[in-house]
Amino acid sequence: MCMICFTEALSAAPAIQLQCGHVFHLHCCRHVLMKRWVGPRITFGFSLCPICKVPMEHPTLTDLLANIKELYEDVRRKALMRLEYEGLHKAESTFGPGGRYHEDPAAYAMERYAYYVCYKCQKAYYGGEARCDAQVGGETFDPTELVCGGCSDVARAQMCPKHGADFLEYKCRYCCSVAVFFCFGTTHFCNPCHDDFQRVTTIPKGELPSCPAGPKAKQLEGDECPLHVKHPPTGEEFALGCGICRNAHTF
Repeated sequence: MCMICFTEALSAAPAIQLQCGHVFHLHCCRHVLMKRWVGPRITFGFSLCPICKVPMEHPTLTDLLANIKELYEDVRRKALMRLEYEGLHKAESTFGPGGRYHEDPAAYAMERYAYYVCYKCQKAYYGGEARCDAQVGGETFDPTELVCGGCSDVARAQMCPKHGADFLEYKCRYCCSVAVFFCFGTTHFCNPCHDDFQRVTTIPKGELPSCPAGPKAKQLEGDECPLHVKHPPTGEEFALGCGICRNAHTF
């Protein structure tokens, strides 16, 4: 019995033995690799052997695996850079002896951060912490809403000549604060607005506070924006610039 389709015996169709030693239908392996992950967030469990969880390897799958491996290395590189950017790459409790991710920061970074494929450029981009991904809604999503900072016309994102769009910092959509979270692949939140997202996301755009706006979409007194920048009205996305360059003193 093929442990991918669970419907036919291995003798019923051409089968291959993966490098790990397990045997499956060739067309089942190719179908899994072509379908890729479920939902908007990039994950790589689909490319593992269903039995031993070792990456699939076979000459007849090379054409499909090449793009998957390239994407994996891109996500891995970006996740590790963000881990360092946030100063979490030296956490002894996480990577030290006895830690769940002992000497494996890449696994931690790829589990902590969610990456998506931009609908426009087809490249992987940072989409917030993975714990926010549960709010996206499984397979029900509009892929055209998954747009990276570099391709976002609404955000007016400025491409960093050194780091590209991987580390762009954004203004919170609902107040004049630097965003910490980017959820649903579309919306930037600061910590307080993220904690209150079920309320702030339902406020009609015309009823949102004007600049200066405080956390949790509260109107502040005065005329000066806490960010000291000119930006679009509250309720729209806006890129502040490259976070790596803005915070170079932390390295």
